[in-house]
Amino acid sequence: MLWISTSCLTNSPLDVALENIGSLTRGVEIVDGGKHYVSNHELLESYPYKYVFFLKQLDINPASIVEPIREAAVDAIRQRFSIAAEVGAQVVIHPGYVTFPTDLPRARQQLSRSLTELMISAQNLGITFMVRNAGKADFALLRKPDELSSMSTVPLSLDIGNAYQNNCLEEFLYEGASRYICLYDNNGSTPEHLDIGKGTIDFSLVSEAMRANGAAGVLEMPTYRRAYDAIKALRRFDIG
Repeated sequence: MLWISTSCLTNSPLDVALENIGSLTRGVEIVDGGKHYVSNHELLESYPYKYVFFLKQLDINPASIVEPIREAAVDAIRQRFSIAAEVGAQVVIHPGYVTFPTDLPRARQQLSRSLTELMISAQNLGITFMVRNAGKADFALLRKPDELSSMSTVPLSLDIGNAYQNNCLEEFLYEGASRYICLYDNNGSTPEHLDIGKGTIDFSLVSEAMRANGAAGVLEMPTYRRAYDAIKALRRFDIG
């Protein structure tokens, strides 16, 4: 089963997005912000879906070198964990960022602290959370596979487009052993989410790694129609 991100219906209310996505899949990644901010679990319980929450907000920075901000980010993520636990959802978080690249080593230490604290909270609530790799930006954490060691035992949610931009998709596919992979095409030079086959990502490699790791795939497309088309396009690679 392919999961589908609510990013394909960003401008629609969450209930409308869920109704439409439900015609294609029973696995929904909710981009938890904007019109799709999950204020409680009641709406989600009215659908027979499985959920993943993606906390994409830039104001949640678990790698902040300013300790009160790091602590606030951890608290904000814990709040989302609580709602996720009510519907048995998994949670994906962004690894964070810095203002100055020279602060990256310290930020990685802060991220490691945050992940350790969040692992305890997730275990207490009985949920799983993952960290998603970042795109090509000097201020972002988790751009390369050699940063995985700072994540302890927290699983990777692999964004193949971000990895491709950073020229390390193949390494991430095999060293990251991700079991939850974001699917869209990319030309390696921009963050654009292209239709499958319109970029230069080798989906035969992606398919091979997904089978090896038993990974689920989530389509992150900018429109509903393109998500529908991507489902059909990925069948050529035995993904879906």
